Amino acid sequence: MQVLESTMATRDPYTVGHQRRVCQIACTIGREMGLSEERLRNLRIAGTLHDLGKFAIPSDLLSKPGKLTPQEFALIKTHPQVAYNILEPVSLPGNTALIILQHHERLNGSGYPQGLKGEEILLEARILGVADVMEAMCSHRPYRASLGLAETLDELTRNKGVLYDAEVVETCLKLYGQDLPASGEVNAGPASLGVVLPRPPVFRGDGVRARENFGGGRALHQVVAGNSRQWARLLLQRHRAWMQATSASLMGWLIMTSLKGF
Repeated sequence: MQVLESTMATRDPYTVGHQRRVCQIACTIGREMGLSEERLRNLRIAGTLHDLGKFAIPSDLLSKPGKLTPQEFALIKTHPQVAYNILEPVSLPGNTALIILQHHERLNGSGYPQGLKGEEILLEARILGVADVMEAMCSHRPYRASLGLAETLDELTRNKGVLYDAEVVETCLKLYGQDLPASGEVNAGPASLGVVLPRPPVFRGDGVRARENFGGGRALHQVVAGNSRQWARLLLQRHRAWMQATSASLMGWLIMTSLKGF
């Protein structure tokens, strides 16, 4: 797992940082929901590698400003299947590979790659999906600024039980929405983005180093923004990193292996 993560970091350090933060959020939610240590282990591994398949997608497409074309979005949507095809022969513990495959599925069947609905989606995948949305919306991306914690939790609330598992969303709100305004004031504008993130317990091994524990009480958008700016600068070096022969050879072989499954 560390080899795969390190290989990804040479080409796309932003995605590796994103995966680590998603892993922490997902494990915090899962632990609050009472998942066993075995299921938390599987969720932790899945969170750390859930975007592995993006290595098969051109980096310029991942950071493209503006709207994607249907063809480009179709290519983006292959990344869970590519990751699954890479990892399934590795014999990861439990249902880890399936969690990764399903993390973009949605309750109403509008997700991908299989269009699963409701209980067809593993609980761990539903948790990972919510964590992924939360981190992505709160992060600065190459093509847009952070949307902030308030707007993120508003998105989860509006689509609770439609796109996202209701219990997972409620747990997320319990952990991260304690200091938000009342529900009618969630869209209060820029002032609502200065919310200090509650500090749920983070356990050793939940996908982050101690210094990355959401800044020890700083606002979530401040912590993510600071880290994202650093990773954005590193992204400028991605073409140089791509020239590293060892990394290219290893991941190239993995991708070719995965594509045989299409």
